[in-house]
Amino acid sequence: MDSTSFMHKTIEIKSEKLYLRELLPKDVTKDYVTWLNDPEVNTYLESRFVKHTLESVKEYVKGVFYDDQYYMFGIFLRKNSKYVGNIKLGPINLHHKRSEIGLMIGDKSAWGRGVGTEAIKMVTKFGFNELNLLKISAGMYESNIFSKKSFEKVGYKAEGLYRNHVDSCSGREGYWVVGISSGELD
Repeated sequence: MDSTSFMHKTIEIKSEKLYLRELLPKDVTKDYVTWLNDPEVNTYLESRFVKHTLESVKEYVKGVFYDDQYYMFGIFLRKNSKYVGNIKLGPINLHHKRSEIGLMIGDKSAWGRGVGTEAIKMVTKFGFNELNLLKISAGMYESNIFSKKSFEKVGYKAEGLYRNHVDSCSGREGYWVVGISSGELD
């Protein structure tokens, strides 16, 4: 798609600790590609099934940026502007006023520091307050307890477990679906 045919405003969301900014193809770095190809980082990501290159990731980010059904934000630490991961809202279903969140904290130095939880809360507020969504959900592998806990800290509730649903490094396992409605966010 020609960039002149679509006007897209770059959105930035700030909190005390983080800022989220819509990703642009120029934001795709070797570090980002390394995260996607790192078995420890991508253990629970569906993107782990393919080898990523700088070019393929730039094309993906470009496609998401120009797609009205998605918002993909880079997660940056406010204290030093360090890029540590991504959070995506989409696809957005305007008819049913719902969407889904996907999250990757790629920089391992940010693991266990509440970055994911804060980013989830920020994007959830954006979805409810700016996009007028009524429901947001997310899914995660049953063994990804840290992701599930991050969503639950924000107020998401477990809505179901799809048993024996995905292939993981340790074999078949279940897949949790969590969700939150617009009046439930703290």
